[in-house]
Amino acid sequence: MIRRVAAGIGMTTFDKLVIAGTQLTLVPVLASRWGLDLYGQWLLLATLPQFLSMSDFGFATAAGTRMTMAAARGDRAEALRLFQSAWRAILASSAAILTVLLALAWLLPASALGELRTTFAVLAVYGVLAVQGGIVSAGLRAAGLFPIAAFWNAMVLLIENGALVATVLLGGGPLAAACAWLLGRMLGLAGQAILLRCRVPWLHLGLAQGNWREARALAAPAGAVMLLPAAQALVLQGTALMVGAAAGQAAVPAFAAVRTLSRVGMQMCWIVSTPLMPELSAVFARGERRRVAQIVAATLLFSGLLVVPFGLGFIIAGRWAVALWTDGAIVPAPGLVAAMGLTVVLGGVWYPLSNLILACGRQARYTVWYLGLALVGVPLAYGLATRWGATGSAVAMVAVDAAMLVVVARAARRYLASGGELAEVIVGWARGIGRVRRPQALP
Repeated sequence: MIRRVAAGIGMTTFDKLVIAGTQLTLVPVLASRWGLDLYGQWLLLATLPQFLSMSDFGFATAAGTRMTMAAARGDRAEALRLFQSAWRAILASSAAILTVLLALAWLLPASALGELRTTFAVLAVYGVLAVQGGIVSAGLRAAGLFPIAAFWNAMVLLIENGALVATVLLGGGPLAAACAWLLGRMLGLAGQAILLRCRVPWLHLGLAQGNWREARALAAPAGAVMLLPAAQALVLQGTALMVGAAAGQAAVPAFAAVRTLSRVGMQMCWIVSTPLMPELSAVFARGERRRVAQIVAATLLFSGLLVVPFGLGFIIAGRWAVALWTDGAIVPAPGLVAAMGLTVVLGGVWYPLSNLILACGRQARYTVWYLGLALVGVPLAYGLATRWGATGSAVAMVAVDAAMLVVVARAARRYLASGGELAEVIVGWARGIGRVRRPQALP
């Protein structure tokens, strides 16, 4: 297991670097070749398709947890049934979403972009097609191949964005770029499907082994999964809107800059917790309570070592870092920096724990709370911003994260490991280290 987790951490790090690298490359290339006006229109057109490309409608995530548990028990037939039932649900949802998006494309007005409707239609097909990759990745993870799944996800991004950049550098406009993006995703998904067929022949794409009853049963856990990105969007984007509404548009850049730089630290918690999710699903399915406690303790330890120091360092030096990053254009208030740093510290604890709860299929125990707290946090951010500006909205984010830490900790204690079990694991590790360090007596 240690080798798999280590490989998973390495591939997750690679995936995060690819995401950051492509984002840093696309902005200057598209902006310089097309100009800011055309690039801005492209961003608007690509927003919804890009959101779809990062989603699986919750079905692949929900089914992936149960598939991993079934595979851990040796029940490949159940894993295959879940796999193909989830794909049925994803295909049905994709067809409905694509129909709506194509109708929306037809209603779009003429624009300086020229081929506006066709470009949006191609991007819609891209987004819906990208959703299909989620179930393939779930299949690889269920078979214990998380590092390969993470590596190939990164390769798909490289292929499609490489095709897009090459097309734009050769003089292509938005429609050509959209077609390149779509073709790149198609090639990436084809490679992903071939990989699944070769490495996991017993878990093949198809619909015959699935059924609609199982697909409908996945709807509730899938809906609980989808509450997470909805709540995150409310907290991150909704709070920024409240800053502008309450404190004026001039306050938004400072808030956005501090939030963006602080969230770099949050990426570190995914590096450890994500590779451990399939491992936890497997030991949870086998009822290995002590192994569950060990994974929880390891997640908290490594996430704490990575994220908490970043958050504390951001509280101390974040103001200087933002000023340096923006070449002195933005010098945020100390209170704003301190509040954002505190959200990193709090999130660095509850985000990894919530991933492990998700790996047990108990996501409804915290995602509903997260959405509810986000709905409360947005108006709270507005109220505090009227008094303290952007700092007030950041304080509202701290309140949401603090409440989520309590919610997730209670759920983790119930479904993962109690405080006593974690203490027992930590004491055992400490004794083991002590025995290693103790010099052996000479004979």
